[in-house]
Amino acid sequence: MPVCKKGMVKMKTDLSSLLPEELRIWSQSRGFAAYRGDQIFHWLHQRGAADFSEMTNLPRDLRQFLDENAVLHYPKVLKRQESAAKDTVKLLLELDDGRQVEMALMLYTRQQSKNRATCCISSQTGCAIGCAFCATALAGPGRNLLPGEMTAQVLLAGQEARKLGFEQITNLVYMGMGEPLLNLAALRQSIAILNHPQGLNIGMRRITISTCGLAPQIYKIADWGWPLGLALSLHAANEGLRRSLIPAAKTNSLRSLLAACSYYREKTGQRVTYEYALFAGINDDIGAAHALGRLLAGRDALLNIIPANSVKETGFFAPKGEIIKVFSEILSNYNLEVQVREPRGLDIDAACGQLRSRD
Repeated sequence: MPVCKKGMVKMKTDLSSLLPEELRIWSQSRGFAAYRGDQIFHWLHQRGAADFSEMTNLPRDLRQFLDENAVLHYPKVLKRQESAAKDTVKLLLELDDGRQVEMALMLYTRQQSKNRATCCISSQTGCAIGCAFCATALAGPGRNLLPGEMTAQVLLAGQEARKLGFEQITNLVYMGMGEPLLNLAALRQSIAILNHPQGLNIGMRRITISTCGLAPQIYKIADWGWPLGLALSLHAANEGLRRSLIPAAKTNSLRSLLAACSYYREKTGQRVTYEYALFAGINDDIGAAHALGRLLAGRDALLNIIPANSVKETGFFAPKGEIIKVFSEILSNYNLEVQVREPRGLDIDAACGQLRSRD
């Protein structure tokens, strides 16, 4: 970065984290035409430009000004892994400060409807929640990602999807590394950029935020008024067990979370998905199934059962298939819509709970 005469580092503007209207104001305030901001946004969020030199329809003096006064937070791909089934791709990315983060692309082929390509976005380089079963927690808190660092993951995923015969990214899930609701401002900005009609124009209803359960923040995203999907990680219907699995549960009771989810349903019109990871010998018995059924009975909700994905350092494993089947059948008797998540990317450690920093 350029250094000022007094020895102060000159701060560069992060253009990859700005909306078109913000880029227009930025451009005009620096003596350039407002429409140049729209051109910059197009290059960043439709063309996936990683450098100002790629923006060939900008005049040379503007590109030089951008080099000296702005920055793009576009990660470098350090490693690419593809599952044997060719339905999952995992990328290890290096950020500008040298920190590393993983993200995943999941591909779904359907015979009678459009194919689906889902980008699993990471929002932090680690995670402060410290869930006992999660690989991300092993890295510690890490730092929040900037909006542009999150949107760049989607652009990279789009490149990978096209290599494998898919036209574009159709769905987004903030289910990668980190707790999205601990990075609320950047989360909101990244969604606004990805939804913008001048960018990828991904519909709000095709975007899902996954949280371990932070009740105050759930109220805040409900008040955004956006019809986003919300997925709440339960993993136990018993407060004591849940607190042992998810430390954040100590300050976010099940009662407070269910109240927040009801508010979210009312404000957004979107039903909440409740996620329950099944851990062998821990939360997979018949009593746990009935307790979960009673907790969610009467709610307009989807219950997503997730057989645990192995992380060797944690010692958590999935139950046998017959136990998963019985558990799911019990819950169906409570008039709940129950789905058992199909595991993807297990052979490349890209499944739920397996992403991690490689520092």
